[in-house]
Amino acid sequence: MGPTPPTLSLRDGRPCPVILWDSSLSPTSNETHSSVKLTWGTYQQSLKQKCWQNGRVPKPEWGCTEIHHHEWSKLALFDFLLQIYNRLDINCCGFRPRKEDACVQNGLRPKCDNQDSVALAHVIQRKHDPRHLVFIDNKGFFDRSEDNLNFKLLEGIKEFPESAVSVLKSQHLRQKLLQSLFLDKVYWESQGGRQGIEKLIDVIEQRAKILLTYINAHGAKVLPMNE
Repeated sequence: MGPTPPTLSLRDGRPCPVILWDSSLSPTSNETHSSVKLTWGTYQQSLKQKCWQNGRVPKPEWGCTEIHHHEWSKLALFDFLLQIYNRLDINCCGFRPRKEDACVQNGLRPKCDNQDSVALAHVIQRKHDPRHLVFIDNKGFFDRSEDNLNFKLLEGIKEFPESAVSVLKSQHLRQKLLQSLFLDKVYWESQGGRQGIEKLIDVIEQRAKILLTYINAHGAKVLPMNE
């Protein structure tokens, strides 16, 4: 699991991704940019089957993919903290979008009436490691208010990764994020340096608290996920 290395250019003085390329990634569809074809309905069904968990070999009728069940928990946690909607909720059904959001620009909101048939996007795996997801197109949204967070991203997720949750509960989240983001000099400077990055981390810390409250309120399990 991990993002592909980005190639950057400057547009209007700001860094912009030009291409995401990794030769080990499976071929992608021009329509959905996915190597795994899933609709929201089949995705929810596969979550119930806990595909490949504890060495459980799925039956054909379960509708499983090659992706390990725990990968979806990791993805949902990551996407919720950054409020990334263009993988699991490309039609913006779980929050109030702005007019500049792609789902509004492309007229996708009406499709929320039939969500089961909506295709997921950017579900990518490596050819040699089909059990794990590769995160691409990770544009976060830090200006979304707390009363407009997309909880649809967590729908069907009953377990969360212990390692990530322990960091969210600790007092070290800010330090770890600072250390990680400092390695990306281009992004660091594009956000105004340390002061701008600190503001982004403020948002993530608050969302982490909300996520921990959600986990407790829904009785979700926190499990080791090292498969």
